[in-house]
Parts: sequence; structure tokens; C-alpha cells
Amino acid sequence: MTVDVVCAGAPFLDLVFRGLDRIPMAGEEVLAQDLVIVPGAMANVAFALRQLELDAVVCAPIGTDPAGRFLKQLMDDAGIPWLGEPTTTTPVSVGLPLDGERAFVTVHPTATIDVDAIARLRPRAVVVNLPLPPRLQEGLPDQQHLYGVVGDPQVAILLDRPVERWAGLRAVFLNEREAFHLSSRSDASDAARQLADRGSLVVVTRAARGAVAASPDGRVAETPGIPIVALDTVGAGDLFTAAFIWADLAGRSLEESLDIATAYASHSLAAPGARQKGLSRAAFLDAARPTPNGSWMLEVRG
Repeated sequence: MTVDVVCAGAPFLDLVFRGLDRIPMAGEEVLAQDLVIVPGAMANVAFALRQLELDAVVCAPIGTDPAGRFLKQLMDDAGIPWLGEPTTTTPVSVGLPLDGERAFVTVHPTATIDVDAIARLRPRAVVVNLPLPPRLQEGLPDQQHLYGVVGDPQVAILLDRPVERWAGLRAVFLNEREAFHLSSRSDASDAARQLADRGSLVVVTRAARGAVAASPDGRVAETPGIPIVALDTVGAGDLFTAAFIWADLAGRSLEESLDIATAYASHSLAAPGARQKGLSRAAFLDAARPTPNGSWMLEVRG
């Protein structure tokens, strides 16, 4: 079996409470207008990649607890292949979107990465949560692209360890807050440049203000945001990551990949009635014309 992309990290059972007036204070109950229950985290990345017509799978332990059984059903319904050995606990995240941002409460059991299983799939690319799992880089052929992603829990782990080198990674994706914490810088471009000294391209998403990327050779690229109206922005970074990988694997330049990723995340978030976010390739190509700044064409390659 061969695939385009392995998403090597646990999918989450996401419970997203839409339509909140405010985040509740201790002891307070606040009513939401809607509850959406979907696969999240690496499942978001895999779903969006499949929507963009790449063969993507999630490779992670599969929970046998009630949350895991429910999540497996949701993954099957969404058409996301999930490969892994049984485990007793499942990551669950409650998303609280408000005013274009979101807060989370999460249970995230430590998950193992099955390097041998990933290698057997012979993927073109692997997406993995940092810190890098032991043996992962050694267990993959040199021609495979390795992309790193982080969240707040991963940032805390990275800050508690010696500085991790990223020379074997194709790119690392963080949002602005995560980049600030990890770099101790308060400007996205400065944070990206400092983190790129670890040896990899670093891409920092800036919500409605687009994204910035820095490479180890000092090159910096930016793309502006696209104004949208969205019910919630949960999963925005996952959508951006998937579309960037899609563009990168198709041979796009850094600037084109940033533009495409920003446009895909924005249009997917704005899609009406979407539960599992991520436009199909055809719907994205239709929604993205005219292009945000006229710098790329989507009809070819990828």
C-alpha cells in the first residue's frame, strides 16, 4: 500500500460550541446556539488533503473507549482512513469559538508513533506533531517530505527541553501565539526568522492577517489575509497546513504555497453549512477566482 501523505498524530473528538456570547466564568453557565461534533486535529489535515485529491491517511492508535468508538464512526463517515493499534483512551477537545478566535479545553493522552507502519505506507510526505518522535527521520527514505506541526501542549514540551533541531523537516507550522511563546519574540516575522535558525522553513499563521514564512537562509515571504465571515475558526491552522502541503508537493513556490494555503483556509471556513471543514478541489478552484493578489494560477499542477 502506498499513499501521498501520512498524518502521524492522534485525531481528536472535537466538540465545538458555536454562537457563544462570551466564555463562561467559573461557576457560570452560558448557552451556545449550536454544537458541532467532528473529527479534529490530524483528522482535519487528512480530510482537507483528501478533499484536494491527495491520498491521505491518519496513522495513530485507535481508542476503544466510548469516545474512540464514536470518533471512529465519524472518521468513517467523513471518509478518513485511520490506521493504528488499539488503545484505551482518546483525545477529546471542546472548542469555544468567539469573535473570530477560539479557546479549547482538551484531554490529550500521550500517543505513540508507529514508525514502521508509516514506512510501510511509503508516503510522499508525513505530517507529525513536534517534538519529533524518536527514529522517525531515520525510518523514512530521504526523498519523503516531513512537515512538523505544534499546538500549545507541544510548545510547552519543546520549551521544557533542549532546543530541537529541525534540519530534516521540510516546514514547521505554528500560529502567531505559539511562535511568540517558542521564540520569545513579539513579531511574527522576527519569530519565524529566529525559529528558522533551527534548520527548517517556519510558517507562522496570523489569523485574519495572513501568514509569514522564514527559511534558514534568511529569506522571508508574506501573504495577506482574506476577509471572511465564518461561524467558527476551529481548524483554520489545519486547513492552512493541508493546502500548503498540497501546493508544496505540486512544486509551487513558497509565495504561491502561502497564497494558496491562506485562500483555501479562508474559503473553507466561510463555506456555509460546513461541518467537517475543507472545500473540495473543484469548489476551491471556483471560489478562489479571482485570486487574492493575482500572483498564482490554480488550474495546473497538483
